[in-house]
Amino acid sequence: MYRVMNEYLAKVKLTIDQRFSRETDLFLADCPEVIKYCINVNYNKYVVDVHLKDFSVDAADRLFCQLASRIANPYSHMSLRYNEGNCVRYRFVTCNEEKTAFYMDLVLS
Repeated sequence: MYRVMNEYLAKVKLTIDQRFSRETDLFLADCPEVIKYCINVNYNKYVVDVHLKDFSVDAADRLFCQLASRIANPYSHMSLRYNEGNCVRYRFVTCNEEKTAFYMDLVLS
């Protein structure tokens, strides 16, 4: 799957969009399970660090699915999950018909 994600990323043009960042920020600010979060931009990628009140893999998965359904473009999106002990990391990318894409590295702990 990692190769598939990397090939997908090679075929799209990663960009930064205020709408994508704003939607992510609004979702996380309104989420009662989130203690604190930070959204950073590193080159053309979003890096989002989220601390949950009661961390579990299931809670992280639920939050990610809700966030992805809110910010994903209907044309195409893909995600990968890494379990890393006391945190879960998601690689998420979504693109539109013009192959303009948004990439997010989301860490939930």
